[in-house]
Amino acid sequence: MGKIDLICGLVTGAFSILFYIGTISFPDMSIGINPRAYPMVIIVAFFALSVLLVIQGAVKMQREKAEALTAGKAPVVRAKTLPRGKTAWYLVILAAAMLAYALSMEDLGYIIVTPPLAALAMWFFGERKPLKIILVSVLISIILYWIFRSAFRVPLPRSFIW
Repeated sequence: MGKIDLICGLVTGAFSILFYIGTISFPDMSIGINPRAYPMVIIVAFFALSVLLVIQGAVKMQREKAEALTAGKAPVVRAKTLPRGKTAWYLVILAAAMLAYALSMEDLGYIIVTPPLAALAMWFFGERKPLKIILVSVLISIILYWIFRSAFRVPLPRSFIW
């Protein structure tokens, strides 16, 4: 598991560097936020997370080697399997919901389609308190809408209601 984390972290870090270099050529604007500001924030965050993943992978590899040495055995190699049962169905349903989300956002608007998708994802990831699911999905949707409209000045699709 540590080796996979290490490789994924290195690949993600390399892509982050390439994408960062690509955003340097974005045009400057004097009104609002620069078009390269948001992609650069995301890219820097991805790079930071990839560094953490590399560190995590290296620590896991060291721990696995130490455990194997102390036990006097060769490291255990576990076969990777695809999700099965309920988890597989959750992934299929969530993928279909994301497709429906993308197809219906333009007609229904961001504020209407985002809370149900967020609520479904929260339910599938183990949250079972209905009040918490409703409050968090609605509040996060409103906060993100406000951030994109006000801070980033990115117009998200509006609802037919307004």
